[in-house]
Amino acid sequence: MKFATLSTGQVVALTKEGYRSVNRASMIDVIEKYPSELTFSGDPIALPETLAPPIAKPSKIWAAAGNFYRGVNTKDPDGKSSRGEATTLTKEELLHSLFLKPPSAIIGPGDSIVIPPGAGGVFPEVELCIVIGKRCRGLTVEQAKSAIFGYSILLDVTARNYGPEKSGKSMRCIRKGYDTFAPFGPGITTRDEIPHPNRVKLNLWVNGELRQSASTETMINGAFELVSFLSKVCTLEPGDLISTGTPDSPAHQRKLVAGDTMIAEIEGIGKMKLGIRAA
Repeated sequence: MKFATLSTGQVVALTKEGYRSVNRASMIDVIEKYPSELTFSGDPIALPETLAPPIAKPSKIWAAAGNFYRGVNTKDPDGKSSRGEATTLTKEELLHSLFLKPPSAIIGPGDSIVIPPGAGGVFPEVELCIVIGKRCRGLTVEQAKSAIFGYSILLDVTARNYGPEKSGKSMRCIRKGYDTFAPFGPGITTRDEIPHPNRVKLNLWVNGELRQSASTETMINGAFELVSFLSKVCTLEPGDLISTGTPDSPAHQRKLVAGDTMIAEIEGIGKMKLGIRAA
């Protein structure tokens, strides 16, 4: 099933008749009660382009870095699925490169990414986002699937080459933590409708030009591995988000400028449109 949150805060679900109101107070409430205790009311509506984030304030947003095979090491022999230089880190080292983005960075579909003053370049990274469905700790990879409520789109926006040069990689949480740097939506698709999260297509258009197009098939650590690892680091709560990384290396990304319009799409989830503006 697909769920979304309207700008009014009302949660809606895609039924056979169309999107209809759900009898729960919030998306977290839906996650904790699904699939039981859900009823629908009201006339069917078309999902608007402008929405609230599916979850406004998750307790945590974890994000993966460098989590795709690239270039000659990708499963695509021509290196078309994930562009750029391959990482030299092992699977385990990549797990230890996971980082946190603040929930205050979240915006919803139809909103705008704001370029911070003095930022030399702001770059979008389209990523499959895991939505945790229950409180869990210490999961095996085999147990991880049952802890997932569903999947969404998250853009890990980055102000690259920004701040004191000596700070280096330690600035990751700063460069990726500004307000509006975590566009999230358009809704959440439950895990039963995406049985193979390590095999879905991602696309990103800027001003109508296709800038990213790849598959999660080239992820190094898959969705269940990420959930398992993080559940051994901290207790995961319903509504927590785990963004699984972007296919292209920085060398194959192009910066955004004020006035740009962007559309992110993931197979089985949908599309969300975003604007870009200066602070």
